[in-house]
Amino acid sequence: MLLFIALAHSCLLLYAVDDVRVPGIGDRVTVFLGDLFVNHRARPMFVLLFGYGLAQLALRRRGRGDSWPAVRRLVRRRGLWLLLLGLLHVALLFYDVLTMYGIASLVLAGALTWSDARLLRVLRLALVGVAMAFAVYGVLSATEGFSLVIGPDSPIFTPWDRVVEWLRMAAFMTWQVLPGVLLGIWAARRRILDEPHRHRPLLARAAVVGLGTSVLGSIPFALMNAGFWAGPTPVVAGAAAVVHGVTGYAGGVGAAALIGLVALRVPVPAHPVVVAVQALGQRSLTFYLFQSVAFVALMAPFALGLGGEVRYVGAAGIALGTWMVSLAGAYWLHRAGYRGPAEVLLRRLSG
Repeated sequence: MLLFIALAHSCLLLYAVDDVRVPGIGDRVTVFLGDLFVNHRARPMFVLLFGYGLAQLALRRRGRGDSWPAVRRLVRRRGLWLLLLGLLHVALLFYDVLTMYGIASLVLAGALTWSDARLLRVLRLALVGVAMAFAVYGVLSATEGFSLVIGPDSPIFTPWDRVVEWLRMAAFMTWQVLPGVLLGIWAARRRILDEPHRHRPLLARAAVVGLGTSVLGSIPFALMNAGFWAGPTPVVAGAAAVVHGVTGYAGGVGAAALIGLVALRVPVPAHPVVVAVQALGQRSLTFYLFQSVAFVALMAPFALGLGGEVRYVGAAGIALGTWMVSLAGAYWLHRAGYRGPAEVLLRRLSG
């Protein structure tokens, strides 16, 4: 998940030093593959697992004897601190996803006690909202014109501008979070990923159908965004964006199911690479923040300025390299017996 987030975020820091830069065929292929497998696919997987984790937290607290009101207060406190950390992240660095998880925690803390029927009913309504938001996004993209040309303006604005812009975008982006969180809560109640051996047929079907649907549904919009399908009408682009966005949830479910199936095959003791990936997942907040620091340090115009030198292929390479450093760092923390400092901070703040 952190690799996919790195791939999605690194290209946001591209700019041209003196004039515009037209992407080559390698850049177009990179963008096409990103739309096929990463964009609006990684986030649904992440938020599904976020919702799964919220339900796990609630069930653990209930097992210790905490009341449901106490559990909801804890979830909302964590959500508030995630929101504040996210806004700080935007002000100091750039693009952020923590704010959306914070908003989702504040809004959906009560959903932890909803019935399954109510969860699924609200999930369906939220998906309708997602479809409408993506329809608007697709129409606007077609009206403005799909373009990968990199302009001279730096993506690093003033801190205040970044916060204002992100708050404006959060209203649109939060819609993308709600269905995944609700589905994650539903899945956690059935311990689908806690006990994958009991749900192997379900996981296999979800992986095949979900990932297949995701890839097929992403093709039209990926072709448009990468410049291989020129001049789509706003109606066609809007429809393609809706299909791309909604099928991203199928991809998120399929990817999470694939993780469950892979877990069944992991030997004990696990290979060091598997241990490193597990260690990175356990410290995902810490290394999400590390990735942002690394991207700004490497790519911002007031730092090393690589964002003004590379294009989409180069940004993907920087993302992969940053993720590999994260993997090594997480493995070192694991071997040394340290938790992620950001995870420790969030736990202390939220109680």
